[in-house]
Amino acid sequence: MNEMQWERWGAASGFGAIATGAAAMLFERGALSASDPVATIVAHYTENQGALRAQALLFVVGAGFFLWFLASLRSFLSQAEGGNARLSNLAMGAGVASTVITLAALAFQVGLASAPDDAGQPALIGIMDALFVVANLPLAVMLLAAAVLTFRTAIFPAWLGWLSLAAAVAQLIPVCGIVIDGGPLAADGWVSAYLPYPLYALWLACTVVVATLQIGKASVSLRPVRAAEGGI
Repeated sequence: MNEMQWERWGAASGFGAIATGAAAMLFERGALSASDPVATIVAHYTENQGALRAQALLFVVGAGFFLWFLASLRSFLSQAEGGNARLSNLAMGAGVASTVITLAALAFQVGLASAPDDAGQPALIGIMDALFVVANLPLAVMLLAAAVLTFRTAIFPAWLGWLSLAAAVAQLIPVCGIVIDGGPLAADGWVSAYLPYPLYALWLACTVVVATLQIGKASVSLRPVRAAEGGI
């Protein structure tokens, strides 16, 4: 297998992240709040023990695929960026940071599902929710870096750059939950639970397809940014 084929397989590993993520959503059993009654929290984790642990396993496996994809994405972007590949490195580093924080949150989910009688401790639920929210910030940075590189180098189609930008904004909104105690924007609100993922999943699917198809073609050189072009 030559280098080009390895690169294509690396980019295609993103499909594994998409597939496992989609499968994990089948085990979604709704969001809980640290302010919910203890009996409600314990009942939730007792009744959904198997589903929540299966979901966590699928997301963990998906994280492995995503990390592999990140390395290929960084290689692909850096060829177009040239120089010290600052934005390409930033995109990969931010993606890794988001994945690590998400894995920490999933560890809390596994622990709570494994010991449902102890799940009524509000602090544990609060920390898990907070970790999921905090993971959105580095993911937004990754998406923003990918968008800027798209507009500067045309390595991806412009529409994919705008999709990346929209997905980055969607990731930033739930971060407000850090300082909001209740309502849809809180760390345990429905905005944090359901807004960021769909646009991110759509971006990932489109990026995997485009990158896989473009690998092996002539690399796109970084074009000069002129004010008249409205470059970023």
